Amino acid sequence: MKYIPLPNSIAEGIIARIVGPMSLRFVFQPLVGLLLGARDGVRDAKAGEPPFIFDLIVNRENRRIKLASLFTSLSKTIIIAVVLDLIAQYFIFGQVRITGALAVAVIILIVPYSLARAITNKVITKRKLSKPVKS
Repeated sequence: MKYIPLPNSIAEGIIARIVGPMSLRFVFQPLVGLLLGARDGVRDAKAGEPPFIFDLIVNRENRRIKLASLFTSLSKTIIIAVVLDLIAQYFIFGQVRITGALAVAVIILIVPYSLARAITNKVITKRKLSKPVKS
């Protein structure tokens, strides 16, 4: 098996991961993040909570609760994403680096999750507010 030399920059490492073995995970992992974020966004809207990202940034009191909820929702998925990236690193570069795997997991999983959770909450909340109340 021919290994690609270790990348000189972060961009080279990302490109090697995207075009290398197991590149389909760059489609499925963000998709899983989006689906889990949408599910949790619906829960937030039903509970009357503000959008995830806004509340995470603005409300200091709820920050730990929001981060705990994020980790609870994504803990297994993050572990799978990190393990898949470590395996891909081994096949691509011949060695593994945990920091790179964690960074990739955050980018391709947590970012789509957070955005989907906030947007879904906002859309559902607007729909609830715009529906006329039946008597």
